Amino acid sequence: MRAALIAIPHPGEGIMPAIAGKSVAHRQLLFAREVGCESVIAFGSGASPDGIDLRHAAERVGVKFSVISTAHALPGIIREDDSLLVLTPGLLPESRVALDLLRAEGDRILVVSAGPGARAGFERIDLDRAWAGAMTIPGHLLGGLAGLPEDVAPHGALLRIALQQRLPEARLADSSLDDGRWIQVSSREVAESRTAEWLHNQLGGEVAGAPSRWLARKFITGAGSKLAQMRHARAAALTLALCLMGASMAAGIYERPAFGFALAALSVPVLELFLAISRLGVAPFGELRRWPWICFAVDATLFVLGVLAIDSLPYRAIFPPAVLAFGLLLLDKRVLPRWLLPLKDRMVIGGFLAILAAIAKPELGIMLAGLLVLAANTISPRR
Repeated sequence: MRAALIAIPHPGEGIMPAIAGKSVAHRQLLFAREVGCESVIAFGSGASPDGIDLRHAAERVGVKFSVISTAHALPGIIREDDSLLVLTPGLLPESRVALDLLRAEGDRILVVSAGPGARAGFERIDLDRAWAGAMTIPGHLLGGLAGLPEDVAPHGALLRIALQQRLPEARLADSSLDDGRWIQVSSREVAESRTAEWLHNQLGGEVAGAPSRWLARKFITGAGSKLAQMRHARAAALTLALCLMGASMAAGIYERPAFGFALAALSVPVLELFLAISRLGVAPFGELRRWPWICFAVDATLFVLGVLAIDSLPYRAIFPPAVLAFGLLLLDKRVLPRWLLPLKDRMVIGGFLAILAAIAKPELGIMLAGLLVLAANTISPRR
């Protein structure tokens, strides 16, 4: 069995820095679960806010949780044939390279080059290397803690024991310290400055040609990343998007096509907000559940609105919206130049239809939009 040792504040030491609404200890818990840890041992005060938060987080992900206040308690919890993952206090561990190194069979110490490691806040071992803040150590070596003072910090003490016993080492590339996925978070100020970088890493930075996605990400960062941690934020975003699409079709039924297309366009950034919150909820290691119907919900709404907006025989009312809808689906499979990318954004298409429906006939807007989409399909290669 493998367990993880995570430090939490003692009474009077304040609250641990948080990244995107989750404390560093909480993020270490998520990393430990990915490494294969079945239990977490918190060193510090279980009654502190971070201790309570960590206990609840462990219960939610199905990991056993216990608290110790002295290093001497560790040998009584970890058996000799067990393995202990040790994460230094303040480490934000989200590097997949480090994850693979620690998940591999056998125990080892993660090290980096001394210069970059020391500048990043990691403990220097010698002139050549620094401890990267994580290691796995076999349970039979924990008995060495008994010969140390009772108030010794277990993380540093276990590192000394592992080095004395010549535990194998695995070198983490120095570049891993530069991308924000393996860093020391020493204060709230550092955490706040790193939150924007964390959001960028999880959501991706490329939003060129996707105004709806840009708006959703601006809202996430502007409203504070705590939005992603609110219990019902994800459900609220999805409900609002569905209500907007429903209201847009109701506007079409009551012969208000411009208002209907505007509501459909507004639903797109709300859907992007839902997807962004979903990604952040499982970041950085979780898999996002696929919602295939979301990709077609707005297209179906635009199609229904188009049919309702054209006052003609059924086949004449259906044909232009059908051409637009199928053209949009085909366009998603094309590689477009940057200047044509907005045509893939349903918010842009919905806004275009709303404007033309307000100043001219809705049928004209639908046919023009369909013509633009078909032209973009013609000049762009398949993905």
